[in-house]
Amino acid sequence: MMNRTSVLLLLPLLFVLLFASGGCQPSVVPSTQPSADTLRVGISANAPPFAFRQGGAITGLEPALALKLGSYLGKKIHFIEVPWDKQIDYLTQGKTDIIMSGMTITKARSAVADFSLPYLRSGQILLVRMEDRQRFSTGVDSLLNTNYRIGTVAGTTSDYFVTTAINGANEVIFKSSQQAVDALIGNDIDAFIYDAPIICYYAARHQNDKLVPILTMATEEYIGWAVRKGDAELLTKVNEFINSYKNQGTLQDEIKYWIPYLYR
Repeated sequence: MMNRTSVLLLLPLLFVLLFASGGCQPSVVPSTQPSADTLRVGISANAPPFAFRQGGAITGLEPALALKLGSYLGKKIHFIEVPWDKQIDYLTQGKTDIIMSGMTITKARSAVADFSLPYLRSGQILLVRMEDRQRFSTGVDSLLNTNYRIGTVAGTTSDYFVTTAINGANEVIFKSSQQAVDALIGNDIDAFIYDAPIICYYAARHQNDKLVPILTMATEEYIGWAVRKGDAELLTKVNEFINSYKNQGTLQDEIKYWIPYLYR
């Protein structure tokens, strides 16, 4: 977890987190066959602080919220670890009931899955080496009409953004965010673009490697949970959970525990 110094250094970060709650470290229940008293949660454990492995177990914001959702619904939570690019497929094929893995709500995804109310506001920002922060001070605009090596994660919003918004981008695609961060440390890329909460998490974790976030957001995005098209009953209950826990303040507390940045 981040130490007190990391948290204090990240207080000036200028993005808004919407709703949140609690602070417990969840345990993971092995996946089983579907049943009426279980909720099968598709999760990709390679995107801290949303979901990641620690001590052999999956932990993070999404697993913590999933356990709270299970309690609210009166269901057991069975985590099914899914490759990121297969999340929608697993959902539509009936292998999972819900995706809770830091997924950005997009028009393309909304065409094949139904999304809950958003619980977190995000956007695309840069992670760079401290020595280069002036060069990238304007954020994504600094990448236009250049040959900078831009790291992204395959199949994510950042991958789509770079390929569609930056003409002729020199994109270097990685399988995981940690691989991209390692490449940045190793000087194999010049900048890493990804979701703001994840970028800021890595900036805190890698202070000794002198990585810093560039806080100018290139996009405005929202994080939510996806269910199968037509599963109105589950979607309604999930939205009721979000509203209930937001109103109680517990949703805010959970987000603040995992992403202790400046709230507005």
